[in-house]
Amino acid sequence: MNLKYAMRSEDTEQINVIAWAMWEKSRYPELKLLHHIPNGGSRNKAEAVKLKQMGVKAGVPDLHLPVPKGRYCGLFIEMKYETGRLQESQKEFLKAAADYKNYCAVCYGSEEAISVLKEYVTLEDGESMNAPNASIYRNGKIKAI
Repeated sequence: MNLKYAMRSEDTEQINVIAWAMWEKSRYPELKLLHHIPNGGSRNKAEAVKLKQMGVKAGVPDLHLPVPKGRYCGLFIEMKYETGRLQESQKEFLKAAADYKNYCAVCYGSEEAISVLKEYVTLEDGESMNAPNASIYRNGKIKAI
């Protein structure tokens, strides 16, 4: 995708996060494991059935960093943009993953997601993130899911 001419969207914001992570992986080597989970998108019925049989699950967040930091065993980020809303399956997954000691965040835009990633990768053993687990980061404000 040529971001120069692309309208800002959840996709372009996520592309910006991944581009930042690839740029910063020399400073934070664990970022090389940050990946997108391609759960959304429209597919034909046969492909959707096959993916479901292969284990695609509703509600799985967009980004995953499978690296233990602080008191957490991994990080999940659900990306949203502008008026995007959490689906019930997303809320359920994030809360369940948080119960298993993953840090889970919903981030409205790349700036929020990069901020979460920076804080996460710099945690020392036993430290917690500043915001409670399963939080929504939007316009510099934080609230519970």
